[in-house]
Amino acid sequence: MSYSYLPDHLKSCFLSMVAFPEGFEVETHRLIQLWVADGFLRNERVKSLEEIGKEWLEDLISRNLIMVIKRRLNGEMKTCGVHDLVRDMILRQAEKEKFMQVTRIHKVIRKFNDSACKPYIRRCSFHSTISPSDCWNSSSSFTRTLYLLNGLKLVSPLSKQVPFLARFKLLRVLAILQYTFREFPLELTKLVHLRYLEFNCYDDLHRSVSELYNLQNLVFGGHSNLPVSDIWKMKLLRHLQVRKISSFRVPSSKEGSGYKLQNLEGLSDISISCCTKELFTGFPNLKRLKIHGAWAECRRDMIFQTLNNLSCLNKLEILKIICSRKLYPHLLPSKYALPTSLKRLTLRCTYLPWEDMANIVTLPNLEELKIKDNGFNLTATTNLKHWDAGSVNFPMLKRLVLKRCLYLEEIPKDIGKICTLESIELHNCRSSVAKSVKEIQEEQESMANDNLSVRVSEKPCEIQTISKKYFQISYRIKAPSIASTNRRKDRRFDDAKTKEV
Repeated sequence: MSYSYLPDHLKSCFLSMVAFPEGFEVETHRLIQLWVADGFLRNERVKSLEEIGKEWLEDLISRNLIMVIKRRLNGEMKTCGVHDLVRDMILRQAEKEKFMQVTRIHKVIRKFNDSACKPYIRRCSFHSTISPSDCWNSSSSFTRTLYLLNGLKLVSPLSKQVPFLARFKLLRVLAILQYTFREFPLELTKLVHLRYLEFNCYDDLHRSVSELYNLQNLVFGGHSNLPVSDIWKMKLLRHLQVRKISSFRVPSSKEGSGYKLQNLEGLSDISISCCTKELFTGFPNLKRLKIHGAWAECRRDMIFQTLNNLSCLNKLEILKIICSRKLYPHLLPSKYALPTSLKRLTLRCTYLPWEDMANIVTLPNLEELKIKDNGFNLTATTNLKHWDAGSVNFPMLKRLVLKRCLYLEEIPKDIGKICTLESIELHNCRSSVAKSVKEIQEEQESMANDNLSVRVSEKPCEIQTISKKYFQISYRIKAPSIASTNRRKDRRFDDAKTKEV
């Protein structure tokens, strides 16, 4: 664990972890976005910057400098962080190289010894609630990266103006967490060098946001009707995340032509009523999409048509459909309407008939399918008794997890013939199911296959999940009350709680 032996291209990425407090979990895809915005990644023609960032992150993990905190069902990294001892080393090295100034509870954790270099600090991270004067005194117009991780303390919270922000003229990365502006701070639109912007606001996105012509990532914690013609001017935009996009339409012929966001790869949360073919045509390279639907806007004919429009997104890999209330049945189109490029699919509160599962699991590239809170009607009744399946249904299956399948009698024996199967887990299932699993294991052992492990547990279940690589079925019994849970809430970079002003 020596910094001096690190390749030069990994050093800045590693030191950037000093920006986050102890015990902080950061989404891996968000971390890579920050690396891109800060200019740490080198562009290659063969690979995208995100692919390069993922490889570099895996390299740092293999060196035990960054640790994976959570993984997805398919084994991919979800969140990461650093050990406290490693973080102390990063703090010392960041001080030595004058890489970043970190401040916590109005106290500089690592202050640069040379006071003459203070006006030229390029990166600052504040872990406590600060006032604009604190921020200005500790930084300068040369700052490129600014993290305000615990909110702001403004003299007049109702004021529209936040003049101190305009002083950071060369800022590339700005993240303001745990604070919600009442109205859109127009000073932000003067920071034309911004590549990454994250903040919360009760107001809609202002049309002047299009003046940020270098912006690549916009994370806006608020509901918004996107400015029609202006948002399409942001040609470098790669990821757009808004808490709820209730209006997002294509410009009319009078408003302009040639609309396309060629670089846009991630979009969330967009209302299901916005999902028109004309809109999706403007995102030819979209890879991640999250859709939400409210009961009032979910007419059966409209939903079928809008979801059918997903077929034009031929590069889409990750799709989440989250509905807030019970919807009409048979809403999801057949597999031919869904993009065949899909790798991960999440359905929540869509109340689909179980028969549709036969179509979904045959999507050729599907690796993970999550079904939560009545994603299928079966979730509510837990009446699955007979399960017919074979090795051809899940040819890449590695891990099978069954949770609280109270009526299931046995697991199909052909499941054991899947050559990639590594483990089977049972949680709160009938004894006959456990017996069938043991028989599968014994049969595999008789054929000299000792790689299949079996685990029987009594742990309760929470969600239903079905995955092509990691296949899981479970059922929610009762949502835990706030009073009954005292779990420590993880601090997350992309899902921090906001403070009302």
